[in-house]
Formats: sequence, C-alpha cells, structure tokens
Amino acid sequence: MHGGSERSERSGTGTGGVDERVRELSRALVRGLQGIYGERLRGVYLYGSYARGTADAESDLDVLVVLEDFERYGDEVDRTSELVGALSLEHGISVSRVFVREREWREAPTTFLLNVRDEALTA
Repeated sequence: MHGGSERSERSGTGTGGVDERVRELSRALVRGLQGIYGERLRGVYLYGSYARGTADAESDLDVLVVLEDFERYGDEVDRTSELVGALSLEHGISVSRVFVREREWREAPTTFLLNVRDEALTA
C-alpha cells in the first residue's frame, strides 16, 4: 500500500532486505487493515529494527498505520487488536502498531515522525 504523499516517496518503496516471514506478515497485515478501514487506510509502513535490518529474535515488528482521520486513538487500537493478535501468533513475531492521521504524517515535524519517515519501508 502506498501512502501517496511526498513523504512516502522518500521512504522505502518495498520491504528490501526484510526476510520472507516478515514480508508475509506485512502482506497479511495490510490485507486485514484494508478490510477494516477500506478507503480510510492511507498507508502502512515498517520502521524500527526490521526496517533498518538490525532485528534479532526478540525484536517486534514496528508498524505505522496512516489513516485519513480518526477521533480516538484507543478506538483504533481496539479495532485492530484481534487482527494484530492473530497475525502475531501465526507468524511468531509481535506486532507493535502506531496510528497517525494522514495530515500529521505529511506535515507534523515531530522527532518521532521525522525518524520514521527516514527509515520507513512500505508494507
């Protein structure tokens, strides 16, 4: 899934050196998120140790989920908990997700988002 923003053009365009198990998990996660959010889903990006190629056996898969908009962060966590739990168990990798509004992803100059933009791989 591509975010379509200028920021995503600077982010990775694929899963690069990520191993096949993580690619399969990422594909399943994107499909599941598309089913939950439909057109509201604007992008799914991997960041952190898997994106940098420094993951080890204890690493979780850090995922940034860009949504058109949302009211309460906790609602999005609840909405995706069953999907994320099932995929984490199925693939043996814990998935940690962060939700961000599309406008924040494009414009917010927070240290966190700047770092994610620099290392993100499109899931």
